[in-house]
Amino acid sequence: MESRSLRIGNDPERSLNQMHVGFSAFRYEDGYKFSAIDLGTKGVKVELNRAYDIGGAVILPPEKVRDCGRWLLQTIGLDHYGLPRELTDVLARLINHKKAGQILQRGDKKKIRDALKVLRRDKLKLDTEGKLLRLISNNAI
Repeated sequence: MESRSLRIGNDPERSLNQMHVGFSAFRYEDGYKFSAIDLGTKGVKVELNRAYDIGGAVILPPEKVRDCGRWLLQTIGLDHYGLPRELTDVLARLINHKKAGQILQRGDKKKIRDALKVLRRDKLKLDTEGKLLRLISNNAI
């Protein structure tokens, strides 16, 4: 993570002392760069630009960051941990493979099983949370 100083707004005495880059910028073949910068209590700045001549940025308020982050992770095919969605299945197959004992070291299977439990538990929690939010929004209308 990088640290930088930044001023937001018109007040020169009020500056944000630190901001953190949550992940390194994605760079695409044709010169585009996508980045997100944590502005602390001010939210998150999401930026897309092309070789410093064309670009745009949006500052998301803190209450919207979670929803947009979840959407972004789903869009690029990752779970809420930033891991590939297929990782759970890959780990399960690795544990059940007969020759996995030759590849894995002592204690690895237990660590993988524990990670699978966490991934599955959190997936169920997210699914339940999503159903509850849909139910609330349907009843609110």
